[in-house]
Amino acid sequence: MKAVAIDGFTGSGKSTLAKILAQKLGFHILDTGTIFRAMAYGYLQSGLGEIDEKKAEKYIKTAKVEVDFIKNEQHTYLNGKDVTAYLRTEDVSQMASKISAFPRVREQYLTIAKNFAENYDCVMEGRDIGTVVIPNAQVKIFLTADENVRAKRRFEDVKKKDKKAKLADVLEDLKQRDLRDSTREVAPLVPTKDSIIVDNTDMNMEETVNYCMDIIQEIFSKKKPVNIAIDGYVCSGKSTIAKALAKKLGYKVFDTGAIYRGIACAFDYLGLNEKKISEKYIQKFADEIEVKIKFIDDLEHVYVNGIDHTANLRLERTSALSAKISPFVCIREKVLKIQREFAKDNDLVMEGRDIGSYVLPDADFKFFVTADEKVRAQRRFDQQRSRGDDVSFDKILEELQERDYADTHRDHGAIKQMPDSIVVDTTNQTLEESVKFCITEMERMGFEIK
Repeated sequence: MKAVAIDGFTGSGKSTLAKILAQKLGFHILDTGTIFRAMAYGYLQSGLGEIDEKKAEKYIKTAKVEVDFIKNEQHTYLNGKDVTAYLRTEDVSQMASKISAFPRVREQYLTIAKNFAENYDCVMEGRDIGTVVIPNAQVKIFLTADENVRAKRRFEDVKKKDKKAKLADVLEDLKQRDLRDSTREVAPLVPTKDSIIVDNTDMNMEETVNYCMDIIQEIFSKKKPVNIAIDGYVCSGKSTIAKALAKKLGYKVFDTGAIYRGIACAFDYLGLNEKKISEKYIQKFADEIEVKIKFIDDLEHVYVNGIDHTANLRLERTSALSAKISPFVCIREKVLKIQREFAKDNDLVMEGRDIGSYVLPDADFKFFVTADEKVRAQRRFDQQRSRGDDVSFDKILEELQERDYADTHRDHGAIKQMPDSIVVDTTNQTLEESVKFCITEMERMGFEIK
């Protein structure tokens, strides 16, 4: 699905912009602000008084907000009642800004908004659309303007309802709201790294729309990289299939494990103490390193703080240290960011345990590789015996069963077959047959092999 995320300050014109862009693009639009406004309206009617987190949590348990479209106009319902006509008062606006800061309220809002983005080509506007609601939106616009200009725009709307309204009061309210929206702990109003800042201080709405349409059309006209996610059990053949499939397509194979091992190499290179490993110690280490991936002659090279650690990635010391460092959330988040940024710009095949379920949930194709556990155990047994290891088949099978259980029950990165995954059972298939099966499935889904 295609998505345009529009975030911005009060009075910047983001609601009007979103409506016009959606109409021009033929997309659906979800006015996310009305979700919070409906909650705010209901709270004001509840008689609970000055809001705080405890009262907000109590109220939200009884508030069911739904959205429907009548003749392409969004209608918002609170507990089955259409409250659309009551949501644009100043009291509701102020309360919406307050109630939206509470975690339980945002959880309900996020469920509604994310479901919408997953099912429709859409334009969505608000204050955390590009950062939280649809962080994978192809286009992210951050709309702003000089606060005095925004106050004048808002004043023109307010005085239609309140003839006693004063510009100075509107400006002060706007400043307070700007501060509250941009500094709140939960989902503050901030542009993302890939947001396009649009300052419409000196633009009218027509000029703003045209400017943004040029941006959107340029981005949508670019060829979207094709991402293939391959997940599966140990010894199922997923790594071999990933390499063969990537070679067949001329894509890059992104080795996530290499990043973790490169980070482990950097830990040693910096002379850090393995005995001091703790959450605080690793967080400090993570803050001090910059990781970059480069492909040289089709080989993935891992650079940390400018040092190429590729030559040491397969050392036993590196693997052991990587296993100790990789479970820390700060390290996993750093690697996740690298994975997603690389996927955004490259045709690639990425394999692992949670690629299709978590790392690249919007991958163009998802394959889940499996095989009978005894067949997988035999493969591992043959591998180890070929290296001269004195092992028994029963021991290998037991270790594989334990690994399967751990991989499917781990807190982070658990193996999970998604509903849209294509199962590749390699029990009775050769590598060539497995790759051919993947290609056939991709062609069946409309993909053209060049």
